[in-house]
Parts: sequence; structure tokens; C-alpha cells
Amino acid sequence: MDISQQADALNKAMEDDVPKIKSAPQPVVELIRGVLNKETDVWETNALVRELNGFDEEAIASIDSRKMVYPEFMSFLLKRAVVKIGTIEVADNPSIIDQLIIGDRDLLFLGVIEATYGKTREYQVTCRACGSSNDVFVSMDEFKRKEATFDVREHLSVELSNGTTVKLRLPVGFDSQHVAKKAKTTAEQNTLMIARCLIADKGVNVEEWAKSLNLKDRALVIKTLMENQPGPEIGEVNAQCATCGEDLNIVLDWASLLFS
Repeated sequence: MDISQQADALNKAMEDDVPKIKSAPQPVVELIRGVLNKETDVWETNALVRELNGFDEEAIASIDSRKMVYPEFMSFLLKRAVVKIGTIEVADNPSIIDQLIIGDRDLLFLGVIEATYGKTREYQVTCRACGSSNDVFVSMDEFKRKEATFDVREHLSVELSNGTTVKLRLPVGFDSQHVAKKAKTTAEQNTLMIARCLIADKGVNVEEWAKSLNLKDRALVIKTLMENQPGPEIGEVNAQCATCGEDLNIVLDWASLLFS
């Protein structure tokens, strides 16, 4: 073997020893309602998400979270980590993230968490009863999922106290962002959410209509919108202390799932 052949063999051996970083698998998330592809008139429900990386961490750290309401932050995160919904590339059409119902956004968020950290997250929890530290493992499948009791692509019907029936659509990301940014009180939040979700005739001032409703009907409409929103219920997870057996009630939210 001449010097040239020896050099080629050595270079090949060195290349074989260099660890190669494989791309993480991109989980597919099955959405509840999805988004309507206007070009094909087909509802797209299969979403592809990716793991968060250092570019995302720096981007998240660079935003002023004090000026960004939670729905805006979630939209910012999903527009980076959701690759596509059906045949629609999110990078080419990021506004589709804001067209999703809240339950679909929560499913995508859990999908991103799973892609980044794996299906199970580990937390250290101190028992209030005995003071011992516990390693608690929380699966992304552990959160209860509220199933839809109606066709989520159709309108909801609500009969008001005067006997009239109004039609509503489920809130989407655009709605939650608008309400969170514009409303200063719970009453204003209710007015804006009712106005945005009402299916009204052209020319109707929906905000004035929402304000004109009596309190009983306003509460009924808001309850209908909230209770009929399907999707995962991110919140309390139950476990037991390994030392004394007492219940450990862990309350998780998007921040603890993303950063803890």
C-alpha cells in the first residue's frame, strides 16, 4: 500500500470514528378539528412537530415575556416547533397556528414537549407530610382528555332565556390572543369572547349585542364555549410519597412542562 492509499485509509477510519448526530424523530400529532385547507377544501388533522433546540431557546429568551400574554407566547412557540399541518407548511403560512381551536394547540404543545424531552418528564417533589424528596415521573399520556360531544367543525347552538337560539363557533388562537390583550376585567373578557364567537348576520354590532345580554345568558354562553372545548386538560397529576405513602398533588402548567 503506497503513502496515498495509507492516507486514504486513515482518513476513512477517522471519519468512521467521528460520532454522527442523528436528527430526532418528528412526532405526528393527530388533531381534533385541525384546519381547513382552502385549496383542497379538506380538513388537515395530521401535524408534524419537532424538538426544541438552542436556536429556539435563544429566541424564547429574547422575547419580552412581560409584554406577551400567554396565548401569544404559545403561538410564538408553536409557529417555531410545528413543521406542518397536513400538507400545509407552517413556515410558509404561520397564521394557521392561530386558526386552531385551543384543544388542538394544547395537543401540539404536548407533542413538542414529547419531541424535546421524551414521553416522560421527571420532577423532584417534596412531601409536605414527611419532608422527603420524591422523583415523580409524568407521562404526556397521563393528562385527561376531554372528548368532543358534538361535531367540532359545526356550530354550537344555545337557547337564550327569551327562547331565541344563537349559534357559536369554538374559540381559536386568534380569539384567545385578542381577548387576553384587549380585556382588562373578566367582564370585558366575556364580552369580547362572546362577540368573537357569535355567528351573526352581517351588520350586527356583536360587541353591543354581547353587552345587551342579561347576566344569566352571558354566563350560559361562556359556559357553553368553555365546556365544549375538547382536548387535554393540563393540570393536576396525582402520585404518592415513596416514604410515607401520602398523596402528592402536583400542579403542572405549560411553563413547568417546558422549562422544569
